[in-house]
Amino acid sequence: MLFNSLEFPLFLAMVVMLFHLVNNNLFRQYLLLGASLFFYGYWKWSYLVLLLASSSIDYWAAIQIGQHEDQKKKRLFLLLSLAGNLSILLFFKYGKFLGESFFADDENLPAWLNVVLPVGISFYTFQAMGYVVDVYRNRLPAEKSYSSFLLFITFFPQLVAGPIERAPHLLKQLKDFKHDIDVKWMPGLWLMASGFAKKLLLADRLGVFVDAAFNHPGEATAPQLLVATFFFGFQIYCDFSGYTDIARGISLFFGVDLMKNFNRPYLSRTLADFWRRWHISLSGWFRDYVYYPLGGNREGKWKMHFNLLTVFALSGLWHGANWTFLIWGLWHGFGLVAERIFTGPKPEKNPGIFHFAITLMWVFTGWFFFRVNSWSDILFFKQAVSSASFWTLSDFNLFHSNSELLLSVAGICLLWFWEAIQNKEWLSGRTLSMNLQTLFLIATLFTVLWFGHFKGQDFIYFQF
Repeated sequence: MLFNSLEFPLFLAMVVMLFHLVNNNLFRQYLLLGASLFFYGYWKWSYLVLLLASSSIDYWAAIQIGQHEDQKKKRLFLLLSLAGNLSILLFFKYGKFLGESFFADDENLPAWLNVVLPVGISFYTFQAMGYVVDVYRNRLPAEKSYSSFLLFITFFPQLVAGPIERAPHLLKQLKDFKHDIDVKWMPGLWLMASGFAKKLLLADRLGVFVDAAFNHPGEATAPQLLVATFFFGFQIYCDFSGYTDIARGISLFFGVDLMKNFNRPYLSRTLADFWRRWHISLSGWFRDYVYYPLGGNREGKWKMHFNLLTVFALSGLWHGANWTFLIWGLWHGFGLVAERIFTGPKPEKNPGIFHFAITLMWVFTGWFFFRVNSWSDILFFKQAVSSASFWTLSDFNLFHSNSELLLSVAGICLLWFWEAIQNKEWLSGRTLSMNLQTLFLIATLFTVLWFGHFKGQDFIYFQF
């Protein structure tokens, strides 16, 4: 079920109403669990079989780890859990890609490799693996209640596209719905309105221009490609952070506080700062469960550089079975290595406008590799950039409507300006009066209803 579908408001209203009508902790847990399973199964009920199977393996493995004191047995159950999760992920996400790489053409590809990727599989798999590793590291006891554990994995606001939560933060909240829950209605509505504004006003509008350029590599000119790449940088940000805002807003209606997944990344002055602000939950996951176990920065600078490249190569592959994602990951990995070589592990506290410009150029160039459909398309675009038409703007049919173009550019400028204001220290801790908050909320909703794109487009990260 999509957040931006017509049936979702009715579904959410029913769940919120029942949650607050019955003031019972156990009922609320089962209500949210049932709603979460229905929410996920609404796409395809067979997806639930895979979700329940992988979750059951992790639940059982964590219980076994908690019951045994022998370190070898603990490690064995940890490896069984990781093997199960990674095998499922490898088959459903990378099986077809590996098969196409092995067989000469698609006609020889076995039918069993041509499977549909279940939505959100990378998110809930990583969340479950993080839980089992935390139990193994004695950071929390194994959860004995299967329903509580399953709710932690399937909690519907963040099930499909994160943030990738940690059990010590989320599981406790989902187990203890107190009678006097502090429901933050206005902050929740604000986050939802912000998320829908990003998605419907900007992301889906920009997507029309982006798809027109990237889906026709032989026809796009260099100026179209440059503008489309710039637009995609904001499309994916508004789409993904919009989902996170909506998820966090919905969770507040149940008294659940999800982690912040984005922190104004396009205001970053260094590449390292960008990755502290972009997809924070995934960056933190790779840091804690991959980078540190590899040795982090404790074994010399060259091993640290290798660890960084390894992490970002895996991060690229996490996004999808395509060489372009690997290139995108390595692009950021080499960028971070170069930044550390030239600026040291701790860049100056207040980098200037030059660092800001270089960071943005690096990030937006990386978005080209992220969005391009295939390696062959890169060669098409290379020819367009090297052609004499690079500076020719006469054939600019990427934009079918001047009004849509103006709305898109205006939306990007307003978003950038608003986040720059929010980034100022003198605004921290200040809040508007309730009347002004209500007024701005109504104005935002009216703008979304009037100018939004209501075509039920999937969120981009559903495919990951």
